[in-house]
Order: sequence, then structure tokens, then C-alpha cells
Amino acid sequence: MSQNVEWFTPEVQERYKTCWRRGITGGLNFYRASPLYPATDTEPGAAAVKLPRELVTVKMPTLVIWGMRDEALLPRQIEGLEEYVADLRVERIEAGSHWVVHEFPERINALIRGFI
Repeated sequence: MSQNVEWFTPEVQERYKTCWRRGITGGLNFYRASPLYPATDTEPGAAAVKLPRELVTVKMPTLVIWGMRDEALLPRQIEGLEEYVADLRVERIEAGSHWVVHEFPERINALIRGFI
């Protein structure tokens, strides 16, 4: 969880709970079905997935905003993106965690507005 959780007010918590009450099975099933999982000592995980380059090449201008303190989506996961995205802009939010959108909403909105 973020070091700065001031944004995670009781009102925001209730909005999350309201969404979760509708069901989260579908979202979780996406991850359960994905072949993209971390490698283990006995299974190669995502390294075993081989896709044709043309299927994974992004041809549209792309903005990636990354919280560099994210403990779920580690910063090393953006390394090498430029090999697959010709027109790539990466904005690293050094103090941002997995909840970077909540932590820095004005900055995120400005980055998106400037990009589009």
C-alpha cells in the first residue's frame, strides 16, 4: 500500500466496496486464465509464451505513466517497451505507488491531457 494514503478516505473506500460487491470474479478470472505469470523453479511462466512480433507491436503513440514505488507492477516491467512501441513516452512518477492515479490526480490528468 502507498506510503501516503490520505486519498484513501472512508468515502473512497466505500466506493471501492460498492464496486467489489457487484462481483470481482470476472476480473480475477482474467488473471487466472492468463499465461503471463511469474516464473517459478519448475515452470517458466511468461517466458514460455512466444508471440509473433507483429501481434505485440503497438503502432499508436503511447503514454505509459508508472509509479516507481509500485510493489505489484515493478518498475523493471517497463524496461524494453521501446522495442514494441515505436512512439513511446514513459512518465515515471518517482513517489508514486500502485495507486499513482489517486496519489497524484492533478499530475496524471495533466500528463494525459498533454498527451492527447
